[in-house]
Amino acid sequence: MNKTILLGIVLVLIVLPMAFAIEECKGTMNNNEVPCLVLLPVNTTETACNTIEVGFYNISTFLNEQTMEEYSPFTCNATFNYTEFGTYTFNYSTGDSGSIVIEEDVDNRYYLYIVALTLFFMLLGIGYFTEEKFFVILSGMLSCVIAINLFLNGFPDLTNEFLKNGIVMIFAGIGFYFILAPSIDYFEREM
Repeated sequence: MNKTILLGIVLVLIVLPMAFAIEECKGTMNNNEVPCLVLLPVNTTETACNTIEVGFYNISTFLNEQTMEEYSPFTCNATFNYTEFGTYTFNYSTGDSGSIVIEEDVDNRYYLYIVALTLFFMLLGIGYFTEEKFFVILSGMLSCVIAINLFLNGFPDLTNEFLKNGIVMIFAGIGFYFILAPSIDYFEREM
């Protein structure tokens, strides 16, 4: 009994998400690295941080203005919390300015394709193992969806259009085959 309670407590401690601190903003960031801190070096004994304003802009559209807070004796900070892709500029009331570029995290697309292909093979295996054509047709539809996603978004780090289009045609062909072949087989048996 005590061992199971101890094991449960250990599992809860392992599974609990780790706490993280907000880090300093970099020039180019992924959207999963936001929020972050915009820092301005200032001698706070001469200029109080609460007298400095920072305005955030997306291209030329004003987003908001924040009063800076003291980060350390020689630094003021404000929180940047915009996750949409694009270039954001910020202007301090001291006349300084800077920019942050938010890029798409390409690892998310890798994971998407890995999960989609795993599901494709699982549906295909279930369909042939149970001889249920519905699952084979679903795997064909999933292959077509992968092809459409590859065509619209591309594969991360693949710049060759000919290769990208070839991969799209292969996935689309496989998808159409697994949609049409079981459907034709079904209609031939029923007619």
